[in-house]
Amino acid sequence: MAVNKKILVTGASSGIGLALCEFLINNSFSVIAIGRDESKVAHLKEHYNSDSFSFESLDLNNFENYNSFFDKHLNNLKFDGFVHCAGMEETLPLSLYTPERMHSIFNINVFSGVELLRYFSKKKYSNDRASVVFISSVMGELGQPGKIGYCATKSAILGVVKSAALELSKRKFRINAVSPGVVNTPMTQKLFESLDDINVNRIKEMHPLGIGEVDDVIPIITFLLSDTSKWITGQNLIVDGGYSIQ
Repeated sequence: MAVNKKILVTGASSGIGLALCEFLINNSFSVIAIGRDESKVAHLKEHYNSDSFSFESLDLNNFENYNSFFDKHLNNLKFDGFVHCAGMEETLPLSLYTPERMHSIFNINVFSGVELLRYFSKKKYSNDRASVVFISSVMGELGQPGKIGYCATKSAILGVVKSAALELSKRKFRINAVSPGVVNTPMTQKLFESLDDINVNRIKEMHPLGIGEVDDVIPIITFLLSDTSKWITGQNLIVDGGYSIQ
């Protein structure tokens, strides 16, 4: 396992992103976290020094602020990795979808990641041989009713990963995706609360090994950030408890 790598993590105040930050710190990575609610990472700021963990607030919908954000908060840093965990889930029938609603989910799940990668890929912000991980979803390869927007964004991420892996190979960057099935996170709990028991049980039964926990996904991300995966790029690693093999 590589030591003292500096990693940028979005979506760091909840779910996979939050758990990933703590796991990385405990495995000798240095983490700069991006999120919207600093109170949710207070325990990390309290237990780890600023060399191991720091948090920066950024509304990912405000693309016009990215340039000043990097210049002001990240200008003296050179990263070895970037993990885009930020994302939103949405269940909505086609009859209610509008271009505005589609644009909203694409902003967070796709456009923000591409824009952050554009800045990250500049030499002043990243070292050669950096590793980038996008959190996609098994829904990027499979369909589900009411998930047109979500499935479309997660599928788009896979295209971004393949193209960026080729374009950034000149700096020996590795760009990969991790596609979880349903994982027990606050976002999932919010989804379950909106469904009746029959549909919740149906989702759970789609996973032969049961729905996942964040601890089932984090080691795969960490593997991709480490030098152990130095010959893997442009790939999508599915971690879904058997969902996609049925």
